Amino acid sequence: MPAARHAVILVAGASTRTRPLTEHRPKPLIPLLGKPLLAHILDELVGLVERVTLVVGYRADQIIATFGDSYRGMALRYVHQTVINGTAGALLAAEPIDEPFLLLYGDNLIDRADVIGVSQHGYAVAGLRVADPRSFGVLDVQDGLVYRIIEKPVNPPADALANPGIYHFDEAVFPLLRQIIPSPRGELELTDLIALLANHHPVACHICTGHWIPVGTPWEALLAARFLLARLAQSQIARTAQIDPAAAIEGVVVIGEGAVIGPQAKIIGPAVIGPRVVVGSGTLIIASAIEAGATIGSGAMIGGSVIGSGVMVGAGAMISHSWLDDRAQIGPHVVLAATEDTSIQPVAVVNGMLTLTDMRTRGAIVAAGEVVTSG
Repeated sequence: MPAARHAVILVAGASTRTRPLTEHRPKPLIPLLGKPLLAHILDELVGLVERVTLVVGYRADQIIATFGDSYRGMALRYVHQTVINGTAGALLAAEPIDEPFLLLYGDNLIDRADVIGVSQHGYAVAGLRVADPRSFGVLDVQDGLVYRIIEKPVNPPADALANPGIYHFDEAVFPLLRQIIPSPRGELELTDLIALLANHHPVACHICTGHWIPVGTPWEALLAARFLLARLAQSQIARTAQIDPAAAIEGVVVIGEGAVIGPQAKIIGPAVIGPRVVVGSGTLIIASAIEAGATIGSGAMIGGSVIGSGVMVGAGAMISHSWLDDRAQIGPHVVLAATEDTSIQPVAVVNGMLTLTDMRTRGAIVAAGEVVTSG
């Protein structure tokens, strides 16, 4: 079977676990460094596939309006999952497909190398080495072939491979999907497809070598943004950006069109300052992403955080390891402090780009349009 020139991405869910970030947008549109989460996933497919089918549901109109009928040379097709009945039901909604295809989830940052790896086999599932596979589906692998996926085993083997949700299939899976019966939680589970498929075809296992970051909670969205910041390769300063001569910029920093950086402000990369952002005098920004149109007051400190579009941060405020969603307002001298929770075992694979302490340190999530007043 040839490698896929078609990808299916499941983006239909309402994603209650990522609220409040998904109260006013679908999860695929959560902004990460000025681009939606889904755009980062699509970027990994450029040059590999020609067509992408997006299975949409919750706030589908926003996704369609954002991406239109193509993305970086790939044709986009939208199909609606009218009944949200699980991941297998979502894939069934993509029918008809009469060619090999990649299947991905629309809420995981994945690595291009692993997409290529999976596509080298006729039927294949990716396997991911994680510290604690008990919260995952675990691959039952024998002699290099996958026979089933065991959901959240209590006692997984020491060398267990988790299921990160990267598959290579073809049209043969659609009749098998119709054989799946609802799970105890009442959903048609895509993981049940593997055992059915293995009865008819060898299903290869590709062991992931790249990063994998799920975005299932606001904290994981923050981690994804921090990871993408850490991967920035070079500084870029837009032609229309205004940077005061007394301001200081260190490390890899991207500054967008029309941004204004005031005197004695200091930006320590990796950092992204979006278009039309205003950074006041004496402000310190460290390892953070400031989205378009935000205003950071004089003497404020922003560290390890995402500041959403149109956010207002008052003078002297201190924001650490937090996510302020669009149009939130933080009063002068407000402190959003962060602490490390050592009980957290992050499931993301970041390949050394972030420290464990960074991944376990959390401040506050402030919903869109909310106000935190001074004092």
